[in-house]
Amino acid sequence: AVVSTQSTGGCLDDFTENARLIISEIFCRIHQRIEIDMLADKLNMAPAEAEKWVVNMIRLAHLDAKIDSKNGYVVMGGTSTPIYQKLIDKTKDLHLKANSCCQKVDKKLALGI
Repeated sequence: AVVSTQSTGGCLDDFTENARLIISEIFCRIHQRIEIDMLADKLNMAPAEAEKWVVNMIRLAHLDAKIDSKNGYVVMGGTSTPIYQKLIDKTKDLHLKANSCCQKVDKKLALGI
């Protein structure tokens, strides 16, 4: 389906840009070696444009990756911490912080503040 920019309030370009960023970042995190031509096809871009796009995405997403322009590949770096482990690490003490907040609220309620 073709959606006009007028019917989306001018947000279509922003939406497309952000969708491309999310799709390519996830794709790069899953695969170790990605053919730039294939990625360009998936993102509906020319290969040269896709290569520039990947360079920008690597910078923005802080991915450990290198571009092999000669062979037309994006090569992802060594093993990184899995996303699930990062999520666990960031939320590890969340229940303690929530308990602390609840205790402070209870204390203030008991004092009538």
